[in-house]
Amino acid sequence: MLASLNLHGGHTGRGVPFDVGAAGAALAADVIALQETWRPDRDEDPVTALAAALGGQVLYAGLAPGVTLRRLRIAADAQPGTWGLALVTMLPVTGYELVSLGRVPGDPVSRGAQLVTLELPGGRPLRVVNAHLTHRFASPVQLIRLTLRLAASSVPTVIAGDLNLPGPLTGLAAGYRQAVTGATFPAWRPLIQLDHILTGRGVAGAAGAVLPPVGSDHLPVRARLAVR
Repeated sequence: MLASLNLHGGHTGRGVPFDVGAAGAALAADVIALQETWRPDRDEDPVTALAAALGGQVLYAGLAPGVTLRRLRIAADAQPGTWGLALVTMLPVTGYELVSLGRVPGDPVSRGAQLVTLELPGGRPLRVVNAHLTHRFASPVQLIRLTLRLAASSVPTVIAGDLNLPGPLTGLAAGYRQAVTGATFPAWRPLIQLDHILTGRGVAGAAGAVLPPVGSDHLPVRARLAVR
């Protein structure tokens, strides 16, 4: 199972902290792609604790070090930390790369994608791409740029994350199909699907679903994957 969740810095839409560990455990997945992770400089990192509790490992990509949740308009917390992406996996990691998608004017942070190659039971590879695209109208351009970059490899690939574009526009990812359909944002009254799992050539998705709220302002998505 693969799940994806925009953590919103571990805070609700009202800026109230929620239990990241409980949220991650509720996803019941072997691989969890997380966006808008928050690693405070002084306090314990909740995603590292989540990975330890699940018996897995976490791969971080710090996209914006030295920022505060106050500056990002997430919560009142003014202590510095690192904003970014994380992938929690219970499967062995055989490859890793961070791809920059650039910073769009008006966006407070740079955008990027983690390219993580995992070893499935039986030794087959699967590349999981954990992506967080901009909300500043350039997300379609970033998605096209990302899929062109991914096309250089023949490894079966799935893209997961907050793509900040509605379902029909995921068709811009040539060769990929939606494994989950359903509104994911805002969590308290979902109106639009911003969070996606897209399966590429050689990957089949089944049992795709939008999951119940776990605290974030986004709903999680999850699908069962099979490499053909």
